[in-house]
Amino acid sequence: MPNSNASLIAIAVLAVAFLVAAMSMLLLPIQPQLITGSSASGKTPTVAVVLYAGEISASKYGFGLSADNLTSPGPTLRFKTSDVVNVTIINAGKMPHAFAVVNAPRTGATVLFNAEIASPSNPLQPGEKGNVIFTPNSPNDQYYYICPVPGHAESGMYGSVIVITG
Repeated sequence: MPNSNASLIAIAVLAVAFLVAAMSMLLLPIQPQLITGSSASGKTPTVAVVLYAGEISASKYGFGLSADNLTSPGPTLRFKTSDVVNVTIINAGKMPHAFAVVNAPRTGATVLFNAEIASPSNPLQPGEKGNVIFTPNSPNDQYYYICPVPGHAESGMYGSVIVITG
């Protein structure tokens, strides 16, 4: 019988370990990047972009190169794969906004190059600014930047990002 008790204890320990692992995955989901990010930490930016985010009207939002010139879509951003880009976003609007480089101009799109400022759940408040440094290491002319706050991209808060080899 002592071997039977040891087996039951071992099974109980394994069951508890499995339960703890399963609960941690549910409570702390870890999602792999679908597109590899490009860490630019420690690198000196070679390109600097300042964009203003805000409302154009009650139902139209946009980005611009100045607080008084917001457009929808926002200005097209052009980068080379060798660039180390520093994007600064200034929220010139009256509501919270954020920024992300993504694969589609819609809420919930996949963030690319680890290029995001704030988040849908913790956006920049009016008057706040933030920045991100990243390397756009994959050439494509079908990237976008958006405000990832739900509904904002669909209200015109997006622009094109073109990345060329260089």
